[in-house]
Amino acid sequence: MNSSDNQDWQRRLEELEVEVNQSTASNTQPKTETVNPYVEITNNQSASNWLNSVKDWFNGLAPIGQVAVGIIAIMLGFSVLNIFLKLISSLITVAVLGGLLYLGYKFIVAESSKN
Repeated sequence: MNSSDNQDWQRRLEELEVEVNQSTASNTQPKTETVNPYVEITNNQSASNWLNSVKDWFNGLAPIGQVAVGIIAIMLGFSVLNIFLKLISSLITVAVLGGLLYLGYKFIVAESSKN
């Protein structure tokens, strides 16, 4: 009786191993996301391959489309640059204000505590 229970457990364990191997084999296949008909991105695709597919997509556009994409890219680039510069400006302003508040605290509060 004990050996039949042991064989049942062994058989069930082998079935579970087969199921796990099948599920991991299906999960390791590269997933493909379609962004548009010309650009296809996979999880294991390198950045240079993706850049080449974007170049091919851009070269496949009509000249007016290339101009439109170029203008949109320039506007987007300037917007990102503007946000970055505003962030840096805000950080500098906060640092200067913090320094002034610290100096004011040191001279006003520290001097009044000495007297």
